[in-house]
Order: sequence, then structure tokens, then C-alpha cells
Amino acid sequence: MPAPLAVVALSLLLAAPRAPTARQVDEVVVTLHGEARHDEYAWLRAGGEDPAVRRHLAAENAYAAALMRPYAGLMRALAREIDAGTYVDHESVPVRRGAWLYWTRSERRRELPLYLRRRVDAPPGAAPQQVLDPEALARGKAFFDLELFELSDDGRYLAYSTDEIGAENYTLYIKDLETGELGPDRLQRVTSAAWSADGAELLYTVRDDAFRSYALHRHRRGETGPDPLVLREDDAKYELSVRRTRSGEWFILAADSYGASEARVARADAPTGSDTPWVTIAARRPGHLYDLDHAGDTFYVRSNYETPNFRVMTAPEDDPRPARWRPLVPGRADVAITDVDAFRGKLVLSQRERGRPGLEVVDLATGGRTRVGEGADADVYTRGLVTITVGENPDPLAARLRVYVESVKEPERTLDIELADGRQTLLQQRPATGPCGGAGATPGATIGAARAADGVEIQYLYFAGAGPVGSRPLLLEAYGAYGSVYDPDHDPTRCALLDRGVDFVIAWVRGGGELGEPWHDAARVRLRERSAGDLIAVAEALIAEGRTTAGQLVIAGESAGGGLMGAALNARPELFAGAVLRVPFLDAVGTMADASAPLTTIEYEEWGDPRVRADYDVMRRWCPYTNLGAREYPPILVLSSLADSRVEYHEQARYVARARAQGRGGPFLLRTEMHGGHGGASSRRAFVQAQAFTAAFILGVGELRRRAR
Repeated sequence: MPAPLAVVALSLLLAAPRAPTARQVDEVVVTLHGEARHDEYAWLRAGGEDPAVRRHLAAENAYAAALMRPYAGLMRALAREIDAGTYVDHESVPVRRGAWLYWTRSERRRELPLYLRRRVDAPPGAAPQQVLDPEALARGKAFFDLELFELSDDGRYLAYSTDEIGAENYTLYIKDLETGELGPDRLQRVTSAAWSADGAELLYTVRDDAFRSYALHRHRRGETGPDPLVLREDDAKYELSVRRTRSGEWFILAADSYGASEARVARADAPTGSDTPWVTIAARRPGHLYDLDHAGDTFYVRSNYETPNFRVMTAPEDDPRPARWRPLVPGRADVAITDVDAFRGKLVLSQRERGRPGLEVVDLATGGRTRVGEGADADVYTRGLVTITVGENPDPLAARLRVYVESVKEPERTLDIELADGRQTLLQQRPATGPCGGAGATPGATIGAARAADGVEIQYLYFAGAGPVGSRPLLLEAYGAYGSVYDPDHDPTRCALLDRGVDFVIAWVRGGGELGEPWHDAARVRLRERSAGDLIAVAEALIAEGRTTAGQLVIAGESAGGGLMGAALNARPELFAGAVLRVPFLDAVGTMADASAPLTTIEYEEWGDPRVRADYDVMRRWCPYTNLGAREYPPILVLSSLADSRVEYHEQARYVARARAQGRGGPFLLRTEMHGGHGGASSRRAFVQAQAFTAAFILGVGELRRRAR
């Protein structure tokens, strides 16, 4: 007798979905130092157009959706909150460029902001002019991203670039803002661009098939033929970028690797042909990193030469060679100078003191220095519990500095800093319409420290969720690579978790730049294993302090940070209740051994070159994919994007397949955006759904683990 329909439906609901099983084909992908590297899932590298690959990714998406179906109601609630906090009615504070004021308008009903402007001398209430409507450009496209936005000096022409796939192959267009018409210009694979002073030419850099920005070209506005090559960078470790100084007088062409820098300058008001007299500021040499700005008749050079945390030197524009450099701001052991912004008579230093961000203004006439605080919030400002971003400040004669400040629990504030005395004026507070509700920067926020195995102090930022503090769910995040800093920004998804009683922690592990370039150097190449050890030390400290338990501690990281989480999971899987790996870099050995893979050669100085035996031995020990094995892993969610050019989708697909085949526990989920890049999906609906899915996974790891057992 057939079972009643209700019973059948209930049995289907309770039945655990079956995870996809990827076919295994033993293949030697590379032989290094006499060791053949076998990869049973190498067939997943075939590309997004391969039918077998697409079927497998679709099956993984279906499995992840089925496994999370019991949390459908929670995901809907999360999606509403995240959407409300992300998409708000808001206009940015205008920024003056020449005769125009520029700003953006965001609306609750729109996915992308509208770019507007109005003449400075326009009467009050005059209607603004539309500069660009990205939402109109994105209409009907599965993916859209706006990258470059460069205005000519006279405000007539806009050079902007877009990507409609997610692979970061940006096409540059030129719009005549006087007529509203697009010119015939279509420049492919553009990575940076800068207008000449007269707006007749555009210098731009392009990338090659390995996604290295390697060549500088010159384009005459309105022309459609091949653009002449100005300069080519042949060292595969270096990338090129071009920009104008704030003074507008010079082009700066930077060639940067992770271990050295070289900058050339040329007049922006002179012809820019292949015979342009580019002047090298300082020839590249191993270990020397520098950058610069210009004001008056002087270049201001931020350099780490014989000063690990950087110092500032002056160089006369008529002969800027190192022999002519003179000290202006000395380096300090406990303060890292991270950026320099030059204005007429003033120099603004972005700094980090024991990791805490801050700003200092140097008076070039007197040498006096003013440390910027935030009035009543000065304590918060100097304790590292906010993110400080120096905004767009195009006027070299400006008397004020535009700055943006945000925290985990408070949306972005816009401030103007008086360069004369450091006083701040609050211009605007972004609406707090989602979770956290503008609770402020300070409640439940502290800085703690753990001890790594070698005795080094590892700082972490702790933010308490709603409700009584104690042993409860905690989300631990870190990045730890490229010298990047991980400061506490405002994220509606994270706020939704905080409102539900989840604590949040950022670990400043080695490899990042929170404590300056030495902190980055402390976990590069053959020291790379330190990052995972630092993360584990912080996790152990949080448990020992009673802030959480191993059964409630979830780790999460993105890109290189996702690889960090993968390494920590292999080393101490029992320490974590779950993990979220967002577009993670997981097959370090396999990817870095392929010189044709995107971004590989320029990153040898970050991760190492596995063709070098000493680098290979270290990389083999920490590589997340290489070291997957028969361990009891917690639930792991891996997020991927099919068009991602930075970390290709197959790294994540192969990792999940191998973890499921060799590991125990889990479950192991792979969720791939079929129309997305390294930053995920671009559409509002897909973005919100992905965020809600991730937050629900974090909240549900305990139940998911029990179901998997």
C-alpha cells in the first residue's frame, strides 16, 4: 500500500541530500624536484565552457542549496536585513574638480549609484548634470563592474572602463560630457589611465594573457587605429601603472613588485610619444620600496631605504635622483608611514602606530607636525577600532582634507580635516538602515593579543555581539598577505550576525601590513607558515579567555585569506566549528608552478617559486590542497566564481572534491557564482542571496555538523 503523500514529503524533507562525487582521473600535472604531482581532479581545469565542468558545478550548487534548505526562512530574514543595510537613499558630499562639483546619488530602488555634477557657480537649486549612469550600462547584462573613472582637466571628457564578464578584462570608453556622446575609442585590457594636461591624449597600461600589467601606450582621443607603445616592462615580477600627480604637472609611471619599486616621471603638459623624456626617480634594487607625490617644485618620496617603516624624503623636480634626496620626516620603529599626500605647503601622512591608523599633517614651511584626532572620539580614532580612508582630494591648493571613517557597528562618516590645525568637521553620516542600527564604534570593542609559537605578539580586534558576553558563537577573520591591512569596516552581513549574538574578531596575523612592511616580510615566501600559526594562536587565546569554545568558533577568509583558513584547517581542524573560504587561493604549489597561470610570476616574491627547491619545500608544507587528508574536518563552505581571473574556479572545485573524498566530517559545500568575478556577483539579488546564504551557514554550523555525523 503506498505511503500517504504527507509521509512521503516528510521523509524527503528529512533525507540528507547526497553530495556530488567528482570522477577521479589520475594525472601527473607537474614534476618538481623529482616528485611527480598527481591530481585526480585536474580535469576540472577544462574551463567554464566544458559541459562536464558545468554539470559538476551545477550539481555542487544544487547540493549546497538542498543542504541549506532547512534554513530558508532564516535566509529570507537575513536577506531583508542585508538588503536594507546595503541599498539606501544617500548622496555623497560633493568634491570640487576645477569648475565642477562631483558626487554620487544612491537610491534604495537602484543597484548602482548615479554619477552627477553641477558647476560651482550654478545658482542654488540648479538641476545637476548626469555624468554616468552605470545602472543603464549594466541593464540586460549578467555581470557589470565599473573600474576607472578619469576626468580630463577641463571637465569635458570622462574615460571610464567596464567589465561585463567578471574576468577583469576592462574595456575603456571616452564620453564627451558636453554632448553626452561616446567617442569611437575602445581600449582593451586597460589597467590604469591618465589624461594629458590638454585632454587630447590618454596614457594607459594594459595587461597580457597572464593578467600582468606590462605595457604603457599612448592614445589620441577620437582615434581608432593601433596605439603606439611608449614603454614595455619585460621583468615578469613587475607590473606597471600610470597616474597624474595631484599637482597635475607630472605623469608617474610606477613599476612595482612585492620586493622592489621603480618610478619614472614625465611632464603632463608635454608630448607623450615614444621619445618622451621619462626620468627615473630611483632605479629598482632588491628590497627598496618607494612611491611619491609632487607639489610646488618638489617630489615627496616615501621610501623604506635603510628605514623599514618608511621615511619621507624631498627630491627637486629638476634633478630627482637619490643623490639629491633630503630627509623631511624620519622613520620610526613604532610608526609605519603608509602613504603621502602632497599639497601646496602641507604634507599629509597616513600612518599606523602599533597597528592603529592615524593621520598627521606636516607644515612644509615650519616643519611643524599636527596629529589628527577626532574630537570627542579621539580615543576611538587612535585605538585602531575604525577604518580611516583618505578620500578624493584633487585640489593641490586645498585647505581641507576629505576623510571617511567607519567602524564595524557604524556606517561611513564623511569629514573634512583642516590642514592648518587638524580640526574636523562632520559633513555627513551615511544612513544606518540595516542591522547594527548605527550602534556606534565603541560598545563591546577591545584590542587583545595572543602569543605565537615563537613568542611574537599577535594583536586582534574584538567586537561583541548583542546579548550577554560569554562563551558563545564567534567569527574569526584574517587576511595576512601582500602587506594588506584588515581594518574594521562596516558590513551589513556581519552586523546581522552581531545582532544575533555572534562575536566578531579580526586577527592581525603576519603577512599583512597592519604593523608596517616588516610585518609583511615576516610571513613572505619561506616564512609563509607563520600566518596560519598566528591565526591558531589567536583562536587558542580566545578559547582560553572564555570568549568562545571550539564548538562555536567559525573562521572565515577571502582570497589569500581563504588560503590561510585552509592551511589552519589542515593544521588544527579540531579547533574550529566551521569555516567559510571565499574565492580562496588553495592550490599554491600547483598554481605557482604554472608560469602561464594568471598573476603567477608577479607573485613569486610573495608566495615563492616552487621551481626553487627551498621555496618548494616550504610551500608543500602549508599548501591547503596538497595537505588535505584523512582528518575530521568541520563544516566548510567554499565560495567560488566561474569568471574569477585572480583565483580560478577550479582551485575551489578541486579542493572540495578532494576534501570530500579524503576527509571525514564536514559537510563540504561549494557554491559557485556562474556570473561573477573575484568579488562575487554584481547583481543586487545575487549579491544579497550569497551574503544571506553565507550568514545562515555560519549560524547553522552546529546543526550542519550534527547532520553530517
